[in-house]
Amino acid sequence: KKEALSEQCEVESMSVQSNGVSRLHHSGRVSLSLQPALHLLGYELYVASVKKEALSELTHSLLQMLLQLFGRDVEARRNRFFSYTETPTDYSIVADSELILALKSGGAGVHVDVADSRWRPLVVEIGALGALDGISKIAASVIAPLANQNVSIFCLSTNQDDYVLVKDEQLEEALGCLAQRFRVICDSEQPSDKTLIDYVVKHVNYSDLASKLNIPCPARPITHPYSCSNTPYTICSVVPKALPCIAGTILELMFFRARLADDTFFSLTIVEEDISIVMDSRQLQRFPDDALYCSEGVWRLLTIGSGPLGFDECGIVAQVSTPLAQAEISTYYISTFYTDHTLIPSDSVEKALAVLNANKCPWLCGEGEKLSSLGRPLTVITSGSLR
Repeated sequence: KKEALSEQCEVESMSVQSNGVSRLHHSGRVSLSLQPALHLLGYELYVASVKKEALSELTHSLLQMLLQLFGRDVEARRNRFFSYTETPTDYSIVADSELILALKSGGAGVHVDVADSRWRPLVVEIGALGALDGISKIAASVIAPLANQNVSIFCLSTNQDDYVLVKDEQLEEALGCLAQRFRVICDSEQPSDKTLIDYVVKHVNYSDLASKLNIPCPARPITHPYSCSNTPYTICSVVPKALPCIAGTILELMFFRARLADDTFFSLTIVEEDISIVMDSRQLQRFPDDALYCSEGVWRLLTIGSGPLGFDECGIVAQVSTPLAQAEISTYYISTFYTDHTLIPSDSVEKALAVLNANKCPWLCGEGEKLSSLGRPLTVITSGSLR
């Protein structure tokens, strides 16, 4: 084991993306391979949006889903992937077809918009070593290569993992691209997924691993306006055994909280026992100290896009995550139905904004005012309406 760890450290020194002893989060095993692993999870997911004014009509359906997921029985969360994010414009939901169909059933279903594509989640074994957190760890090894391959992605960061969702119709292309850098592992029980991975792995040349881990990752110009909030946010992991005890508080924050003027973002993601919350730091006092594991410090929220980004444009995540990772700034990323959001450590905001402003497309620099830490949104509206 020591020899394997020593060899792995040599590879880790070549690239920030292979920065730790990789771990298999979903099976509990630890991998000591030279090559980090990429897991295809078995979930088949859809992205939906609930209009703000319609939440009251759908609260009962959502409560039924969540009370089942919040139960003491671990089996209730097994093979479940559920994400709920409140933004100033809507409530964005990512879930499997069963949960989405439950929302769409009944008269209130007319208020639920569902994107056409089915999405498949990938997760990378990165490990605990290295200075960067969140999606910054995989900006060069995952996000940028997929953008260069014209693969659309939808990202959801939790306090434990970063889930990169790709469209079902682009899955083979995405796996073929990433298999050059990772061992591809199938965590899905579907025979077609195992067949696909066998095919992809068979046609990948794994030679010269070191150079593949060091493929240059140039920054991409930022093509969409962005704005930064002054609200302090905290990223938390919920202790699974504490979930039933704090379920009422979580539901109150989701549906019934008295909102402050600048309290417009809340996110809950449940992937089996990976339960993560992003919330206004001022709400932390509602929870017992032993119920949550919280990230260090507070975070600020950067929103990308002044209108619907759509789901087809490639490279939006890379435009933001790549220069921030190169500047050694940790970021967590949450895509939603209409816009994208990245969380930046509060003490790195000024540096992050300077980096992003330097990478803006000429038309953003020429027509819009530069973004300051005061959180004023850009006045430019781009002509693109695709993700």
